[in-house]
Amino acid sequence: MPVTTTLQPRTSPDAVPRERTRASVVRRFVGGFYLVMGGINAGVVVADPETYRTFADESFWSFVTDAWQSVVMAHPVAWILALAAGEVVLGLLLLRGGAAAKVGWIGVIAFHVLLMSFGFGFWLWCVPALLLLVPAARADWPALSDGSTRTSVPAAPAVPAVRAATPPPAAVAAPPTSTLTPWSTWVLAAAVVGASLYGLLAETPYRSLPEATVVSAQAQDACSIVVAAILVLLVRRSVTSTASYLARLGLLGYLLYSYLIYVTGVPMNRVFLVYVVIVSLSGAGLLGGLHRLVDRPPASTASPRLTRTTGWVLVVTAVLFAGLWLSVLLPYALGGPSPEPEGVGGTPFPVFVLDLAAVLPAIAAVGVLLLRGRAVAPPLAAVALLKILTLFTALWAGPVLALVTNADVDLGPDAVPSLLLLAASAWLVARWLRSFEPVPSHVPDLPDGERSTS
Repeated sequence: MPVTTTLQPRTSPDAVPRERTRASVVRRFVGGFYLVMGGINAGVVVADPETYRTFADESFWSFVTDAWQSVVMAHPVAWILALAAGEVVLGLLLLRGGAAAKVGWIGVIAFHVLLMSFGFGFWLWCVPALLLLVPAARADWPALSDGSTRTSVPAAPAVPAVRAATPPPAAVAAPPTSTLTPWSTWVLAAAVVGASLYGLLAETPYRSLPEATVVSAQAQDACSIVVAAILVLLVRRSVTSTASYLARLGLLGYLLYSYLIYVTGVPMNRVFLVYVVIVSLSGAGLLGGLHRLVDRPPASTASPRLTRTTGWVLVVTAVLFAGLWLSVLLPYALGGPSPEPEGVGGTPFPVFVLDLAAVLPAIAAVGVLLLRGRAVAPPLAAVALLKILTLFTALWAGPVLALVTNADVDLGPDAVPSLLLLAASAWLVARWLRSFEPVPSHVPDLPDGERSTS
């Protein structure tokens, strides 16, 4: 008797969830990309409205070119800002998930299709982008129809009984010990206040620098005094929360970054040695604190949505700001004009050095750790966001001070992206700090130095 065997293709039960998971990852990346690109486009048009003058010159339809020149470029700031706002909305819809993300998917696909009408040069970007976007939207659509953005996550396997007996991470565990003792914090704060008052009151503290740069430096001096006061307050009170500890590290990160710029990008003045003291103390406190943070990462109750969203925001922010700086530096490396801005005497602008060599890779690494679910990622994310929040607050204090003093307001191409990041980081910082449970005052392993009120 002949035997007939029908071979059925094996379909792994995890294949569809994995496909939807990948689509969800692509959706969050595209959402973050549009969010940041909207800010960059807005910053570019505010800095130089004529940047987009030739945008439609290569269109193969004359009415597109004519409409662009006669309508959009007649009022470029208003139209490009409206376009940037649309990009931000599409990014938020994709990050929101659910039915809103459907509208976001349709919007970004339509955006790329319309962009192709501006000339064949745009096809080099749009065609590969659509080959990614369309399949990802189709794979993501069923999960969005279910009203959930988490249906793509496979069900967790049953937890063995032995693991059930393992206690969860203790919310009452004390935060890591800070390397900044009360006396060193007082020394650091005094140095910051002294250096800042010199910058605000001396006749020529920042000689040979453009007026706009001097205004920004003095605005940052005023913000640094506030940061010093907050550090002192955190030391004087009984610190029994992880949030307070992370706040210290974020403020130390701000001081280290700011005064590294003063040390390397400001003509030497009479408080140069004070700058060196600030860099040494803030750097030692930050590095020591991060070491203890990695050694004893505190538990967080942050939701998976907050974790993933923050991870993508950090990664996209690092990539886009790196691209922004490289768009200035690469043309010079290939024989173009000198980059703007430059450091003193034609030296490299210190922000380029610090961001490309250290800060942006670190922010991207924290984002990747969040996306991979590492235990140390939540507190590191809180520190990174606090540093971003304080830094961009100081940067925007410059234009505010210029308006108050009737000085020229100088907004670079990163102005609007930094404003968007300021608002986003403020919201994310509040969410993350609330995710770390307060430590009761009776916890015995807090060192005496942490409870000192002196």
